[in-house]
Amino acid sequence: MVKSIIYYEDGTSIEGIWKDGELNGIGIFKTIELIISGEFIDGALSGEVEETDRETGKLVFKGEYFEGQRHGRGRLIMIEDGGEITGTWTDGKMSGYGEYTFPTCNGRFKIQGQWLNGDLMIGKYHINYQPLKNEIDGKRLPIDEKEREYMKKLEQYQQKELTKESKNFILKLDESIDCRISSSPLQIDLYERFHCFVGKQSTIPNSGEGLFAKIFIPSGTIISFYNGIRLTHELVNERSWDENNNTISLNHETVIDVPPYLNDTITQYSATISHKANHLVPGNNSVYASFYHPRFGDIKCIKAIKDINENEEIFVDYGYSNNDTPSWYKPPEK
Repeated sequence: MVKSIIYYEDGTSIEGIWKDGELNGIGIFKTIELIISGEFIDGALSGEVEETDRETGKLVFKGEYFEGQRHGRGRLIMIEDGGEITGTWTDGKMSGYGEYTFPTCNGRFKIQGQWLNGDLMIGKYHINYQPLKNEIDGKRLPIDEKEREYMKKLEQYQQKELTKESKNFILKLDESIDCRISSSPLQIDLYERFHCFVGKQSTIPNSGEGLFAKIFIPSGTIISFYNGIRLTHELVNERSWDENNNTISLNHETVIDVPPYLNDTITQYSATISHKANHLVPGNNSVYASFYHPRFGDIKCIKAIKDINENEEIFVDYGYSNNDTPSWYKPPEK
């Protein structure tokens, strides 16, 4: 048996104990993006494994492997936003019963259902307004006045505010394309609507509607989601600002857009409402961030960077370049 490290020209490496030319026992495989540590059997990862992001050091996946890929029970953590999916993987893809936990609100909002090849096929929201329990011994955690009020609002939201249709709505991956924003454009998102609402008049004069906090929102909380049709940057760059009022860059390839014909949240589109947030700099209490949602796929969200009081307007920084801005935009004073 020989313990050694093999380095490859592409920057990857593998470390462990070799026996008869194959890695066996505890080892570490470093890819360009991940550090994968666990038990190797005859040269392949099999058994309990941890995947860690090389750049941030954050845990990405913890669970079972078989013959070099995810296979068995596991927990996947979204590196961008911290959401978690627990379930069973088969040949590298999650399939069967699973549970997605939203990254903020102490795990009180979940989506439970059936996944196939990594996609949500059938699911429902689960909202927990009961006292939280310690994961180690199952004992109830202490409840202060803020937590008690939060639980009360959750219970009222679940029992009195939500319609039967909303509570029973069957979720599935419904990723938008260039000509369809959603197969259920008026079906609200239960997490989002607990936290915010669209107000008819922004506190900024002549700004139309605005996005407002429905409850007290602590700094760091994911507030709302930004879904839309998916367009190329080339197409969006060729259009006028009048057509780009609700566009936001998803990545270097894709722009998300809620076009003017879907602007009415009563009759046209209300599945997500982040596009109703107005720009205010300095003074923004929130920022845009990347987010993975089991229903919408990879989208953007709005995240609080300050505590936001109930009924306070939610403001973001649109991030315009001074070289290309709409006519109403005024750069912040230096």
